[in-house]
Amino acid sequence: MSSPPILKLALPVPLYRYFEYRLPAQPTFGDIRIGVRARVPFGNQTLVGIVVGKHRSPSLPPGKLKAVLEILDDEPVFDPVLQKVLFWTASYYQQPPGEVFSAALPGVLRKNRRITAATCTIYRACTDQAGGQVLHNAPKQHQVLELIQSHPGGLSSGEMNARMTHWRPAVRALIGKGLVEEIIREQTMARTPNTRAQPLILNQEQQHAYEQICRNMQEFGTYLLAGVTGSGKTEVYLALAKDVIHHGRQVLILVPEIGLTPQLVRRIETRLNVPVARMHSDLNAGERAQAWLQASTGKADIVVGTRSAVFLSFKNLGLIVVDEEHDLSFKQQDGLLYNARDVAIYRAKQLSVPVVLGSATPSLESQHNVHRSHYQRIVLSKRAKRAKIPQVKLIDLRSKPVTDGLSSELIQAIDAELMNRHQVLLFLNRRGYAPFLLCHECAWTAECSRCNAHMVFYKKQNILKCHHCLNQEQVPAACPQCNSENILFLGEGTQRIEDRLKEIFPNTAMARIDRDSTRGKNTLQDRLDDIRKGKYQIIIGTQMLTKGHDFPNVTLVGILNVDHGLLSSDFRATEHLAQLIVQVSGRAGRSLHKGKVLLQTHQPEHPLLNCLLTRGYREFSEEVLKQRESCGLPPYTFMLLIRARAHQQDLTYRFLQDVKSSMLCAGASGLNLFGPIPANLERKAGMYQSLVVAIASSRNARQKHWAELIQQHPLAKRVRWTIEVDPLETG
Repeated sequence: MSSPPILKLALPVPLYRYFEYRLPAQPTFGDIRIGVRARVPFGNQTLVGIVVGKHRSPSLPPGKLKAVLEILDDEPVFDPVLQKVLFWTASYYQQPPGEVFSAALPGVLRKNRRITAATCTIYRACTDQAGGQVLHNAPKQHQVLELIQSHPGGLSSGEMNARMTHWRPAVRALIGKGLVEEIIREQTMARTPNTRAQPLILNQEQQHAYEQICRNMQEFGTYLLAGVTGSGKTEVYLALAKDVIHHGRQVLILVPEIGLTPQLVRRIETRLNVPVARMHSDLNAGERAQAWLQASTGKADIVVGTRSAVFLSFKNLGLIVVDEEHDLSFKQQDGLLYNARDVAIYRAKQLSVPVVLGSATPSLESQHNVHRSHYQRIVLSKRAKRAKIPQVKLIDLRSKPVTDGLSSELIQAIDAELMNRHQVLLFLNRRGYAPFLLCHECAWTAECSRCNAHMVFYKKQNILKCHHCLNQEQVPAACPQCNSENILFLGEGTQRIEDRLKEIFPNTAMARIDRDSTRGKNTLQDRLDDIRKGKYQIIIGTQMLTKGHDFPNVTLVGILNVDHGLLSSDFRATEHLAQLIVQVSGRAGRSLHKGKVLLQTHQPEHPLLNCLLTRGYREFSEEVLKQRESCGLPPYTFMLLIRARAHQQDLTYRFLQDVKSSMLCAGASGLNLFGPIPANLERKAGMYQSLVVAIASSRNARQKHWAELIQQHPLAKRVRWTIEVDPLETG
């Protein structure tokens, strides 16, 4: 007797394996395609998984296998190439395969549901007559009918709302009288008319970059577009996208932050006049489902999205662009751990299409790949539109009076720019009012009860908040340790800077851009639009403002404090600091007005800082690469982090020590293991965090599937543990 047909499924559970199920009577084995969804029993629940294989040789006796409850699709939700990308992601990043497949689906498809195209209702007149005596006692109906008749193609609900209030009862009455008909149509993707758009005219460097990539559009290649801030990298992206779309293919553009999507989408729509879909976490479930449908059916020519968009299904993808490729936001730091930039490169290779990595401050990994001839570097050395690179000047804070983080030299420079009706941007990567509370008598500090971190003071709400676990507490009236009322608020956050500037410049409009001030939907975009319109003269912001934003009238950028990046224990800190300085500086002088950057520091003689400012980012990064090579650090070696969290610190140490021993016994040749050591934030949200660092001389030595070994450890169910491949932050 032959064995029953078996399906292998990827299920959304945190287990490093696939699961086998018997096929029900219908449909037949041959009709089921790899990549369709299936509803199956799992323990005491029902899950929706992806069919990733089928065979007739079960690993368990057939009587022990449960049956599939239902096959949900006729056609695969993932094409073969995307399936291969998902398999690779699970394998390379050592993540549970079912969670990888689940992450690539919109929320609607993770349930027993299907996506249907969004519809809209159109109201169209059935007659061009005014309604005669039928409406002589119904003036509102008469008014509505005349409005609809003036638009022979009909009006949608949104268009009716824009032209009239309280129209729905009148329309219902008109439909009942046979004077208006209601038509349900599939909603089409909106296009912005490009009647005022300027043609895509590239300067000499942009044209050269475009031509270099365009020569090989039918094959895989990784191009590092290293363009200084304001050099017009986006113009090159658009020229390439226009060519790809002309040949009937689609484009994926990945950006690091949600805030960058609206301005880029508007620019694409007005310049190319093509349908553009958005994909990011600020959209609701329905909007994300529609974006997935538009990409998978080919209705969207271009998709602009954050890191999760790299797993979107496309009908005919022809080009991938990763803008600001160096940015840490492309690396998922919790849940499913992966780097969207590297997944994008692998996907482009499987599709045999080019991938363009754009940045003014390329990551050291990308530059190392250029040295190894794996990537091709294309340089844009000049700013577009005759704009000049801003001059950066250090302000030595040593032995100088500083009030609330602002030196007198910086205040004078701000005043001068305001007198010239220019805008000023001040950067400080700390939210709140003050990051420390200190008792002047006994040196007590306000620390989070759940984390090894200081509580941040918020003056307006008069609360203390932990930025790690979001715990909130009331500000004590007196020191809880010695009862002294002499409590000091030390350090500066964006709120304190804003308050101080309002005292100095009381009649100047200011905008503060940080997570606290932009929580509402569309709040960030509205604020950014107002900045571009000149509504605010001073802008105070965190890292949210450093990435790709174009503020033409900003002529002065003040960087208030960078010293923490020079003193960090993370070996990548100087690289990240240099990228931050260059990116923030790049917001100045992007138009015809000359830009200036003032950088406040207590360490003006730091060698790496001076290397960056005197020789530029490229030479700085080459110097750092030499240091990495001599120390045996990435990108010349390969790193793996194993993290453990538990309510007892000794439990994390025992677990990691056993894991380390198991790895050594399993033959970890070429792998150097360090730890267990406490994480930089040793305690977070009531749980202790420890880690083991593994550094390998070769990718193969690092790439053994340690997750399967760790999962079998007796303590694995008592601690929360993760494996992170190629970490960008080692704390």
